[in-house]
Amino acid sequence: MKKIITILVSMVLVSSMIFAAGKKSKDKKVTVEIWHTYNGKQAAALIDAADRFNATQSKYIVEVKNQDYAGFTDTVYNAVANGIGPSIIFNYGTTAVDYANEGLAIDIRKYIKKDNKKGDKTMQNIIDSLPEAMKTDVLGFEDGGIYYLPGCTTGPVFFYNKTIFEELGLNPPTNWDELVEVSKTIKEKKGIPGFHSDGLVDNIQELIMHNGLGYIDVANKRVTFCGPKLEEIYQWYADNCKKGYFSFNTIGRYSSEDLANGDIASFSGSCVNDQYIQMVEGKGELGMAKWISGDFYTAWNRGPIFLHRNDAVDEGAYEFVKFFLNRENAAKWAIANSALCPYGTSADVPEYVAYLKNLPATSALPYVQANMAVSGSFPNVTGSAAVRKILEEYLNYVVDGKMTAKEAVAAIEKQCNDALNGR
Repeated sequence: MKKIITILVSMVLVSSMIFAAGKKSKDKKVTVEIWHTYNGKQAAALIDAADRFNATQSKYIVEVKNQDYAGFTDTVYNAVANGIGPSIIFNYGTTAVDYANEGLAIDIRKYIKKDNKKGDKTMQNIIDSLPEAMKTDVLGFEDGGIYYLPGCTTGPVFFYNKTIFEELGLNPPTNWDELVEVSKTIKEKKGIPGFHSDGLVDNIQELIMHNGLGYIDVANKRVTFCGPKLEEIYQWYADNCKKGYFSFNTIGRYSSEDLANGDIASFSGSCVNDQYIQMVEGKGELGMAKWISGDFYTAWNRGPIFLHRNDAVDEGAYEFVKFFLNRENAAKWAIANSALCPYGTSADVPEYVAYLKNLPATSALPYVQANMAVSGSFPNVTGSAAVRKILEEYLNYVVDGKMTAKEAVAAIEKQCNDALNGR
């Protein structure tokens, strides 16, 4: 009986919170909550954007609330599932899939259509200005909905020991064959692996795309890349690891640490590594270059996810993000994140132009920017996050000799297709 009473009290409290959260009276604005784990200049920029939005209108008020990083995902999900908590969080499109599947995310197409009818093309123009290949990240949800938008863009860069490369007369590779030749030379001449992948699954996806294997057939809920060519790719990678041309595991905690210590000669990894690599004295000078791109370059786009509360709050969340991603504000957010702005609408904003022109010599961003013309993303559908995990897991098995490439690819196909079909 006591347990039942406790449950009833909890339900009443939750109901009260839901009612209060969406309630709007004559003297009270509709509150839109943003929960985030940013700090420093990112947190300050988000608060500044909310303050400026709040000053522009009388209908909504945006409240920005910092949360602990530990357990953030679970905290948000539990709150939203109970009808309380944030209207907006910042994450990748794959996170929005789970909320959309549970009916906990907002499809903002209805608001865009409403704006378009009024002649307000602000949001439509923002989305249309994305690079064509990157639109998959926004428009690739299986039901065609829009539940998330990129906020800023980063991507992989080739970090290398410039001293070793110059001593051996080597140039940063521009394709996979050159990567092997460079790595082979370094292993033979210096006795260390020439290359390490700091984003293994991203490199697998790039190899898949560069070999024209496609990725996910959304309509039929199946992967398209399994077959002899993927077997060849997995065997190729395993062979290079076995020969010592590539390293598969780090010696220290991070790839940046291994490069700094002279334990590897290069790695591909996030551009943010430019903040962390401190070459050990006597081990060489740091170099940076474009990562292998071919006709597809991996773009990482973290941005606002629209979470469902009630009609009034949901529309307020949309209005804030429309403001947040307009020409000037999207540029400000990219600058605060030391990243690139994915939207063409912001490309000529003077503040953004000056930011790109005056990047420090130690910044890796120019090498990301050099690949933006072929930047792309993958469909955000049920099972897409699992596909990434499966691809990496089975390459591990092949490299460790636990499975043949043929066995691994057969297992990959079954498990990926099961994941895409919710099995």
